[in-house]
Amino acid sequence: MENALIVFIKYPEPGKVKTRLAKDIGNEKACAIYKLLAEGVIKNVAQKNLKTYDVHIFFTPADKEMEIKDWLKPILNDNRGVKTRFSPQEGRNLGERMSNAFRQIVQEKGYKKCITQRTTTESPLKNWDEGGCKKKSQEKMFLHNTIIIGTDCPEIDTTLIENAFGVLKEKDIVIGPCTDGGYYLLGMSRFVPDLFVAIDWSTDRVFKQTMEKVRKNNVSCGILKTLTDIDTQEDLSCHTTFLGISL
Repeated sequence: MENALIVFIKYPEPGKVKTRLAKDIGNEKACAIYKLLAEGVIKNVAQKNLKTYDVHIFFTPADKEMEIKDWLKPILNDNRGVKTRFSPQEGRNLGERMSNAFRQIVQEKGYKKCITQRTTTESPLKNWDEGGCKKKSQEKMFLHNTIIIGTDCPEIDTTLIENAFGVLKEKDIVIGPCTDGGYYLLGMSRFVPDLFVAIDWSTDRVFKQTMEKVRKNNVSCGILKTLTDIDTQEDLSCHTTFLGISL
C-alpha cells in the first residue's frame, strides 16, 4: 500500500505512562486508563482499516517488544488481513523518535513516481535525494503519504485517518491540533525533517512552533479539527462517557 500509518505506543507499566494523570488518580489507575486509550485507538485504526494504509507500530521501551505484541495480539488478530509491523522507537527525544520513524518508512517504501520523467543518464534515486528529478518549473518529488499518531486521543478513528490521507493528496503537510497546544496527528507527503527540530515538546507551544516551521519551509498544510488528548484528570472527566468508564 502507498499510505502508511505510524502509531507511537508505550508498554503499559505503572509509573511510566500517563504520569501527569497519575499525580491525581495514582499510577495504577493512570496505567489502566492508558491501556484503555491505546487499545481503543488501535482498534479504531487497525480493525476498521479499509485496507488503504499499512499500520506500523513504533514502541518503547525496545526490550518490551514481545510483551507489547502479546498485549496487542487479540486486537490485531481481528485486523482483517492488514499486516501490522513493529519497530522500536529510536532517538533522544520525541522529535528525533518521530523523525526517525518517518525516515524508516521512507527507506522501506522509497519515493513515489516523479512528476517529470527521469532521463536515461540520471542515476537511480538514493535515500533522501530530492534532487534526482529534472524540474522544469515548480514540480516536486513527493514521498508516500505517511501519518503519525499517538494513543492519547480517543477520538482518532479510521474516518479521521482517511480524511487526513485525503488532505495529503493536495497538501504537503496535514496536522491535527490539540486543545492543550500540541497535536494528535502529523502527516506528510514530503519529508520535512525541520518540523522535528527545536520544538519544545510536551508544552503548549508545540503546535504553534510546528506551524512556524511549516511557514519557514514554505510547504502547504491542511489543518484538521481540534481534539483533546487525555493527559490530566480534567481531560479525563470530559471523556468518561466516550471511554465508557466512571471515576
